[in-house]
Amino acid sequence: MTRPSGTELVTCPLCGEQNIAGVDRCENCLQPLRSMDIPEPDQALSESAFSAPLASLRLLRPPAIAPTASVRDAVNLLVENKGGAVLVVDGDSLSGIFTERDVLKKVAGRPGALDAPVAEYMTTDPVVVRENETVAVALHKMADGGFRHVPMGTRQGYRVVTASDALKWVVERYIELSA
Repeated sequence: MTRPSGTELVTCPLCGEQNIAGVDRCENCLQPLRSMDIPEPDQALSESAFSAPLASLRLLRPPAIAPTASVRDAVNLLVENKGGAVLVVDGDSLSGIFTERDVLKKVAGRPGALDAPVAEYMTTDPVVVRENETVAVALHKMADGGFRHVPMGTRQGYRVVTASDALKWVVERYIELSA
């Protein structure tokens, strides 16, 4: 068969026949060739800043509060700590997370809500990441779930990863800003 000049060819790994790039099967032996002409990425994921483990981020320990504490106490902790999140912990167990978004969506405009237990207004069963997971995993979970705070379980307790923390870490290591 005659092929137009300048046509990119792919060699079949089974029979050695030259095939036009993009064909699904070898014209000679019918070996599948679908993945033969897929370009390789220039940078492997393992070399990406986003593949760094979450343990490499410097994260502060967030304030914690009992589920029976008042929403008022949780709001005060949010104001004092400026981290945007308070972990709701029952003993050693994470019960939920209470964030600025919970205040705006669930508490604001509800008379008496400030005196209710924070357990009534917290986000229950939050998505959690582990310190050996990557920055990319945490950002993906945040984007997929539509939230900005993800508790991270460590051997020493919980931390909270925010999108700002992750992106700040990447910028500090990989983007030089001129002063």
